[in-house]
Amino acid sequence: MSDRVPADATPAEPAAERPGPLGPRPSFPAPLLESLAQDHLDPGYQRAADRRRTGGAPARVSGSWLLAGTVVIGLLLGVAFQTTRANSAGVDEARLGLLGDVSRAQADASVLEASVVALNDELRSVQAAAGGGALASLTALEQMNALLAVTGPGLRISLNDPEAATGNGAVLDRDIQLLVNGLWSAGAEAVAIGGVRLRSTSAIRQAGGAILVDNRPVLWPMTIEAIGDPATFQQRFVSTPGFGRFSSFEQLYDVDFEVSPVGDVSLPAAAAVDARYVEQPTATTTAEATTVPESGTAGTGTTTPTS
Repeated sequence: MSDRVPADATPAEPAAERPGPLGPRPSFPAPLLESLAQDHLDPGYQRAADRRRTGGAPARVSGSWLLAGTVVIGLLLGVAFQTTRANSAGVDEARLGLLGDVSRAQADASVLEASVVALNDELRSVQAAAGGGALASLTALEQMNALLAVTGPGLRISLNDPEAATGNGAVLDRDIQLLVNGLWSAGAEAVAIGGVRLRSTSAIRQAGGAILVDNRPVLWPMTIEAIGDPATFQQRFVSTPGFGRFSSFEQLYDVDFEVSPVGDVSLPAAAAVDARYVEQPTATTTAEATTVPESGTAGTGTTTPTS
């Protein structure tokens, strides 16, 4: 049997691809590089060129739709502008109201503070007229708790952080604490920061870019005044860590730091301590606390164990 194919025979169609053991073989698109080599024109440009060749007009947006879209966008922008303008007026009004409240509160606080000072002066006058040893003890206790205005020789420290107003200042509350602790260690007997007298419970904190002393804001530039022995006060203060830190701030961050001796420094009295929990012990409690246990009775740590 011959294997030759007749000349007029039609070529045989390619045989259908047989499914493999895992099913029909998937068809993949032409590789990207081959597509780029064969199609030199973007499909969108190709369609535009075909349309221009056949005389077809490009699709155009209707003028009415364009006008309607412009009107809608204009209305939205107008509504947004009116809303922003109305809110801005309300914000300004609220801000002015808050500023007025703060001003009235500060005025009331100043009046009350002046009243406290006047009453304290009147009280001291009455106490001086009464006389006696108890008055001297009371005066000493008030001086120890910074409840009396004092005067004497000391130091005046001028501080100014140029970046404090922007909230990026170099001086923090712990730096002021270190400086004040240096004054105490150098022998200061009374210290005031920005006119706020420090007492045993005073705290120096920071809220944003503001320094709070006893919850009262102290504005920049800041002045710290202290009373101490004029012979040794400044000499001992320059050797403290606080003085060294601010000397470094002066060189690195352009912080103004100036210490000058002053012959007469006047410091105001601190605010009275708001005692909410302490009470004066009663006579019975005091007697029980001072009773000494008799020999041989059970005591609290004073009885010697017998062998």
